[in-house]
Amino acid sequence: MENKIKVLYVGDSGTMALTYVGSPFWVEQKNLEVWNFALPLLNAIKNDPEISVTYMPTWEAYKNFPKTIEELSQYDVLVLSDVEYDTLIYYPEFYTTSKYGEFITMPNRVKNIREFVKKGKGLAMLGGWQSFAGKYGHALWQGTPVEEALPVKMLDRDDRVETPEGASIRVLKEDHPIMKNIDWKSVPPLLGYNKVFFKEGAELLATVGDKDVLIAVQRFGDGRSFVFASDPAPHWGINFMKWKYYETFWKQVVKWLGKAL
Repeated sequence: MENKIKVLYVGDSGTMALTYVGSPFWVEQKNLEVWNFALPLLNAIKNDPEISVTYMPTWEAYKNFPKTIEELSQYDVLVLSDVEYDTLIYYPEFYTTSKYGEFITMPNRVKNIREFVKKGKGLAMLGGWQSFAGKYGHALWQGTPVEEALPVKMLDRDDRVETPEGASIRVLKEDHPIMKNIDWKSVPPLLGYNKVFFKEGAELLATVGDKDVLIAVQRFGDGRSFVFASDPAPHWGINFMKWKYYETFWKQVVKWLGKAL
């Protein structure tokens, strides 16, 4: 199908290694594995004939995330999930010895994201320990041009709310295109989320826990932005990703951001 919604999905990746300590003088790392936590969301949307997805793990985005607004604008929707500000504001070129002795500047990729939305594109930020303010506040999206484009304001410190007992979801607007065609009474509990604050002029679609923001949207310039303040993958979203309507929900999110809904 022509005119597919082109999505760039960044984040939700990591590696796991076993550290073996045999003595004060013997430390080894073994069994390095790459974990693609993006698979639940990727699988939910990539089989839709109206959607085309390019995925970048964080270590690849550091080098290869689009440098210019023109390159970024090849996509219709940008999804940032568990990827910190530092990954996109810095470049590996800043630490390359071959560049020493030369003046070097690079495009501000974070500012480009804001302009990307202003010019009519879609932006989603999904929750996690490296989203919004994040763990210990180190995700660092607070006060950035990306925050300006989103429907929420962020804390300036650790924003994680852990709910191992399960936090319920309350839907406020079931008639919104993102929320339609879904039995929200059957939605499972979340095991945590990022605490963010609803921005005046935005639209709040669902809350979690004690009336905290879960799903919010807004129009920014000629574009649209979306927030899901929990994780689409483990561990916060381990129940959510097994839900019958998980795929339907994320397809509708992408299509709304891509102006197909």
